[in-house]
Amino acid sequence: MNNYNLTVEKGEGFDLNRSLFERLVLKGFPHDTLSVQHRMRPEISAFIRSLTYPTLQDSPQTQNRENIRGLQSNVVFLNHTHAEDDDKRISDRADGGAMSSKHNTFEVKMVLKIVRYLAQQGYGSDNIVILTPYLGQLSMLRDELRNETDAILNDLDSSDLSKAGLLSSANTNKKKTRIRLATIGTYYITPG
Repeated sequence: MNNYNLTVEKGEGFDLNRSLFERLVLKGFPHDTLSVQHRMRPEISAFIRSLTYPTLQDSPQTQNRENIRGLQSNVVFLNHTHAEDDDKRISDRADGGAMSSKHNTFEVKMVLKIVRYLAQQGYGSDNIVILTPYLGQLSMLRDELRNETDAILNDLDSSDLSKAGLLSSANTNKKKTRIRLATIGTYYITPG
């Protein structure tokens, strides 16, 4: 939503950035809410509890995980001032009104450094998943990771990149480790 005057936050009733699902829930339509999550570390789900799902519980398998080697905290936030760019070649399915997708070269380079650092701490690519909110960022990450690893994309993301002409079927001959890459929305609707 690029026009603040039409948003929920403005408070004038237009609410054009409110999803159809949220509108139905607010009107009292029957729905189910996630009550137990099975993927996130409790340190991450704590943010979701405080923002959106106050009754969300952590399943036992998410508890008592080892701390991440080489980091002072299991959740780390990075703050930077490098602006996002628009990738005009592709639009995100989650934002139907957008004519482009976001990507950020600085963030991609940081992700590559973090992946290398985690590898130095003994984590294999089978223990790492890179999630991003934007298809443009996914494309840039895939391109940058190509030299070091084979990115595993799910079918929905692969299809979207293929439609935009950004995914070639050419494979390299050298054996590389594989790392999973996904947009946030598709990662949570696919097994894993």
